[in-house]
Amino acid sequence: MQVIVQSECKGGIGLGKSTIGNSDFNREMKGLVIPSVLQMLVANSFSLVNMLMVTNLGDGAVAVTAAAGRISFILSMILTAVYGMTSYITQYHGKHQLTLVRATFGFMLLTGIGISLLSFVVVSIWKEPILSLFIKDVELLPLGIQYVSIMVFVFLISAVRDAYAQALGSLGKVKITLYVGLCAMMINIILDYGLIYGRLGLPNLGVVGAAWGTLIATGTSLLFLIVFIYIKSYYLNIRIQELFSLPMILRKQVVKTITPLVFHEGMWSIGNMLYAVAFGSLSIAALTTFQLANTLQGYFMMGIHGFAYAAKVMIGQKLGQDNQEQAMDYARRYTRISVIAGIIVSVVMMMGSPFVAFIFPNLSTEVHASLGNILLLQGMVMTALFLNNVWIVGMFRAGGDNLFTMIMILMTTWGIALPAVFVGTYVFRLPMEWVYALFLCEEMSKAFIGYRRYRSQKWMRNLVGNHSETPTSA
Repeated sequence: MQVIVQSECKGGIGLGKSTIGNSDFNREMKGLVIPSVLQMLVANSFSLVNMLMVTNLGDGAVAVTAAAGRISFILSMILTAVYGMTSYITQYHGKHQLTLVRATFGFMLLTGIGISLLSFVVVSIWKEPILSLFIKDVELLPLGIQYVSIMVFVFLISAVRDAYAQALGSLGKVKITLYVGLCAMMINIILDYGLIYGRLGLPNLGVVGAAWGTLIATGTSLLFLIVFIYIKSYYLNIRIQELFSLPMILRKQVVKTITPLVFHEGMWSIGNMLYAVAFGSLSIAALTTFQLANTLQGYFMMGIHGFAYAAKVMIGQKLGQDNQEQAMDYARRYTRISVIAGIIVSVVMMMGSPFVAFIFPNLSTEVHASLGNILLLQGMVMTALFLNNVWIVGMFRAGGDNLFTMIMILMTTWGIALPAVFVGTYVFRLPMEWVYALFLCEEMSKAFIGYRRYRSQKWMRNLVGNHSETPTSA
């Protein structure tokens, strides 16, 4: 079977000969992609709402939220690596080993809480020196400290909420997290409006009001999700003893699989933090532009995140069933979808770049000019971004190919793009747009390496082939 699959893939990223009907594939894909995209829309709305609300306060306010956002980003990426355990949850679910699904989730939840607690302590103690890496204006630093002092509590709440959401998503159950996210988004919008500007009878807290709005909305979303899961006995209503029920031998295997992913996400997120440090050294306007560009890019990327999520679930289930031929058929289909979607989004971004000033009318002329140019650059590499997302987050992670992706990040982020950005920034003092072009070298090199890995099919692994459904207390 493996030889047949390889021969069908030699034509590159095309579909090749299909092993399943289009209608079956499309039905299953739409059932996963549509709610997932909507959920991503809601999740990204928190950062975008905060950004839009504080733009009226000027470039400095945006820079403060950008600096705090970099800290949150590092933690979220490390937790995303921990949530790589969902590869096992998906494959166990594909084999109908539901006891092991719950046991693996319990282990993932405990690990996520432990990491978020550690991050809470570290950021609480050293928030001033951490923020000073991004904020060079001494007048803005106290405001950043106030903001981060509230956001550290969001770290703890998000770790628990996202563990449940990620596990439900790996089972293909995303509607409840979508509904909960919609409620939280509305609460966040209302509270941001009231607390930032002193409306609706609420105090005028400025930038700090955005942090309070996020904290209350995040806590409310966790409460809604937990209440629903346990009242309805919805899949992951695990008991306390199930937190420790994954057998030690399986626990070691899971840890061995996700350790490279933790290192991958940790090194990549630290690299992104250093990118922000480099842009911040250019000027407050450059850091503001960098953050806004990343936020807008996140919205343009939402569609492909949905396809990457669907690819991970559908391909992971087939790998768990040891059906590599159908898994590769899915992989070819998702690759072709990524190319088409990337081209369409590229055109939209490049056509819309001249109008970006209308979205953020209260920012400086310098930010408006550079942000329009940055969107043009992003549009040029959007297809590579889409392919990287589907290959790395969808396919490679479905097969637990985390050691390879760790090596890829070390090569592309730390070996290519990061040195280029720092040389361009600190040695040649290049304009912001040229530095951003060097930053995008990461995605281009990653796409080249990722394509070769996708073609090799070495990422197609059954992680749970010999696992018996007999978890015992550790």
